[in-house]
Amino acid sequence: MVSVREALGSSLNIPAVLALQEVGIEEALDFATQLGVTSLENPQDYDLSLALGGGKISLLELSGAYATFANGGLYRGTYAILDIRNPSGELIYSQEKMSALQIVDSRVAWLINDILSDDVARTTGFGRNSTLKLDRTAAVKTGTTTNYHDNWTIGYTPDLLVGVWVGNSNYEPMRGVTGLTGAAPIWHETIRALLQGQPDHLFERPAGLKQVEVCAYSGLLPTAACQHTCEEWFLDGTEPTQTDSIYQEVFIDTLTGLLADDLTPAERRKPLIVLDLPAEALPWARAQGINTLTELSKDTDKSEQPIKILLLSPRNNATYRLDPAFDLSAQQLLVEAAPGQSITHVTLWVDGYLLAALDAPSYQAWWPLSLGEHQFWAQGESFSGEIVTSEMVSINVITGQ
Repeated sequence: MVSVREALGSSLNIPAVLALQEVGIEEALDFATQLGVTSLENPQDYDLSLALGGGKISLLELSGAYATFANGGLYRGTYAILDIRNPSGELIYSQEKMSALQIVDSRVAWLINDILSDDVARTTGFGRNSTLKLDRTAAVKTGTTTNYHDNWTIGYTPDLLVGVWVGNSNYEPMRGVTGLTGAAPIWHETIRALLQGQPDHLFERPAGLKQVEVCAYSGLLPTAACQHTCEEWFLDGTEPTQTDSIYQEVFIDTLTGLLADDLTPAERRKPLIVLDLPAEALPWARAQGINTLTELSKDTDKSEQPIKILLLSPRNNATYRLDPAFDLSAQQLLVEAAPGQSITHVTLWVDGYLLAALDAPSYQAWWPLSLGEHQFWAQGESFSGEIVTSEMVSINVITGQ
C-alpha cells in the first residue's frame, strides 16, 4: 500500500505500469511528443513495458522533457548554440527561439518537482541520504533498462538540469550497474560542482495548491481510528472530502477472540483497530501481522462463510512478451494465490500441470514464460478436507519485436 508520492519518488515499477495502463500508450506517447520526444513514434510498437524503459530515446530528448517540469510546465525546446560573438564582443549570430508553450499545468509541474526532490519519498527505493540527495533543493529521477544496457539519472534545480547516461558504446550489457550506482554518482558530483557557491533556490510554488492532512493508506480525511497520517498537496478542488474507510474500529469478544455481536456482554467487549483491505493486499497484511476486517469476519462464523481461494497473479487476458535478446531463464511470471482462512494446503496449476504445492505463506511460485496461450488456477484444501478451486485465468505469451 503506497502513495503516488512514494511510488514515483522510489521508482516503483508496478505503479508505473498500472499508471500507463490507465492512461493508455497512445495518450502517453502523444504527451511525450508535446515534451519534445520524437523517437517514440508508432504506439503499436510498444506495450506496457514502455513504463520501464521499453522504448529507445536519446539523453537529449529525455533531458528536454524533464526541463519542462523544471520550467514550471513550460516547454522551451533545446538549443546547442545560443549566440556567437566576435572577439570584439559584437553579436554575429543569435539563435531564434521558439515561443514557450505551457504544456503542463504549473501546479502539476510543481507537484512533480516536489515529489522528485522529497528524500523521504525516495526511502523505499533508495534509502535515506542516498547519492540522489544534494545539499540543496534538487529533483531527480533514475532509470535502468533491461539487462543493464543503459542507466540514467536526470536531475535539476530551478537553475540547472543535468542528465547522465551510462552504458557501453557497443551496447554490451553492464554488470549489475543501475541508475543509482552508475549514473547517479556522476550526476551528483557534476551538478554539485556547477552550483558550488550558488544560493539554494526552491521551486516556486504557484497559487492553487492546498496542503491537507490525510490518512496515509487511503489518501482520505483521517478519522479517530486512523493510526498513520501525513501531509499531502492537492490541486484546489481535488482535495479529499470523504473520510477514511480503511482503518476501522471493531469490538472483539475477549472470551472467543471473535468479533463481538449484540449478545456479547459489555465487560467482554474490547476495541480493536483493523484494516479493511482489498483482496490483493491480504497476503501482505498477513505477512506483516496486521489485523484485517476480512480475516476477522471469516473467523466470526466459518459455517456461513464460503471457503474461497483467489488467484492474484497473473491477471486474466493479460499478454506477456518474451524478449529473445534477454536471458530466457530470467523471464518468469509470478503466480500467486490468496487462500481463505480455513485453507491449509495450496496448489498452483498451469495448463493442467502442478506448478507448486504450498503449506504456508507466501502462496506463490515463479513460472518460466512459454509461447502460446496458457491457463492458470489455484486449489486449496481446508481443515475438513474440502477442495476449492479459484477461477481459471488465461494469458497469452508472444515473441518480442
